[in-house]
Amino acid sequence: MSASPLAGTIRWAVVPYAPAAPFELYAGTEHRPIQAPLGAMIERGADSEWRFVVPGKVRPVLVLTEPSARHSELLALRLMRFTKLSPGEQKTVRQQQDPLLFHLPPDRFDLPEENAAIVSALVPVGESAIDTARSLGALSSEEMRVLGERVIGCFGFDTRLLVERRIRELADARRRK
Repeated sequence: MSASPLAGTIRWAVVPYAPAAPFELYAGTEHRPIQAPLGAMIERGADSEWRFVVPGKVRPVLVLTEPSARHSELLALRLMRFTKLSPGEQKTVRQQQDPLLFHLPPDRFDLPEENAAIVSALVPVGESAIDTARSLGALSSEEMRVLGERVIGCFGFDTRLLVERRIRELADARRRK
């Protein structure tokens, strides 16, 4: 694990695209990739391991989590360049009024151009596929809380049990005083 925190920072990372049909499987250095239909892969068994050929990019990502002790993967969000947005969309994003795009002020991030984190674009990234040595900027703890709320809302995660547990803990602590 890296010495400095990764969560909340923008880092360069190798990010593959999600596999999509037609699926191409690596067949070794002597052969071209083999196309395989999903049905045939399912019939082979749930635990069968495949080496997919997928396109990817080295791109900046906004890291959301630290790698766990058990797995050396973390979650990140892909970024969208402002040149892909209309002037009206850019204004909305800069005002943090688009729940699916989180504005990254250009004066705080060392990126080639102005960007926004795509709230709905979660990507798993292996720790070895991320530049842990240098950050391109970082969100504040308040910005991370707002972003976390947006991610929870975007994916519809049910957090009621966590909230109820925290309320009980606070009530117990208050009673003990």
